[in-house]
Amino acid sequence: MKTVFSGIQPTGKVHLGNFLGAINNWVEMSNGKNKNYFCVVDLHSLTTHPDPKDMDENILSTVKVLIAAGINLDNSTIYVQSKVSEHAQLSWILSNFCQIGDLQRMTQFKEKSSELGSHAGILTYPILMASDILIHKAHEVPVGDDQTQHLELTRNIAERFNNKYGVIFPIPDKTSGKVGARLMSLRHPENKMSKSADDINGTIYFDDSKDDIMKKFKSSVTDSEDEIRYDLDKKAGISNLIDIYSSIQDISHKEVEKKFSSSKYGEFKMEVGEVVANYIHPIFSNYDSLSDKEILSLMKTNLEIAKSSAKKTMEEVNSLLGI
Repeated sequence: MKTVFSGIQPTGKVHLGNFLGAINNWVEMSNGKNKNYFCVVDLHSLTTHPDPKDMDENILSTVKVLIAAGINLDNSTIYVQSKVSEHAQLSWILSNFCQIGDLQRMTQFKEKSSELGSHAGILTYPILMASDILIHKAHEVPVGDDQTQHLELTRNIAERFNNKYGVIFPIPDKTSGKVGARLMSLRHPENKMSKSADDINGTIYFDDSKDDIMKKFKSSVTDSEDEIRYDLDKKAGISNLIDIYSSIQDISHKEVEKKFSSSKYGEFKMEVGEVVANYIHPIFSNYDSLSDKEILSLMKTNLEIAKSSAKKTMEEVNSLLGI
């Protein structure tokens, strides 16, 4: 049985990009034969200096959304990163198997440091990510293209450790499962759809009403043409809408183009809005039916499972290191 690991930050409300880019894939994998660890990576979120008053609420809400989306809990462990201290312990050990130059070459370091500042957390973020993956000896990691470079670094770190102290870590692969679309903002299609309140009108949140969803799609940015054609360079806005429609309906870009070949942009926007509203509503209904008490009890049970796995790995690592 393969072990799968993936994580999500609790930095705001879960949005459509999270579902179509990652969570849908997690749900699919959780119904397979894998052993899955899905982690709310609150330590990673500290790089953005979040408001501490919001953290508990955001963490609980994120866990509820994952369950509401349909993750199979029979073979999946959902837990909070900071509650398992082994993540941070292993991160420090793995930092000794990573070159500073490796970290400085990370594309996301360059992007995030210009936005958030060049603090050490941004620089060493990929090492903590490597620890997240390796603490459970994951074989597969479902990541998008923007995280592939981080996974490659994780593979390099694992190989360096194994070569020095003996094979302990599997070399993780990018998941063979379906990788979702990288959704962009409806208002600023040059930027990713974000949890940030700065882009509230460009982001579809899991608890948006149908009216809100339709309004956001109606005001979505497209271009001066009226041709529904996938072209990321010249038609970023309309291409984003095609990505959304094709992901939810599970059809190709070409099939979307053919289906709406005679439609105007306004008509297409409303069709996309309809399928999004129909997709989001059952998830929110499930979310609304879950009690906080029920979720907190589940999190407590899952935490013990995650701790047991992490502790076992750290005992092996410490033994090899003589500490």
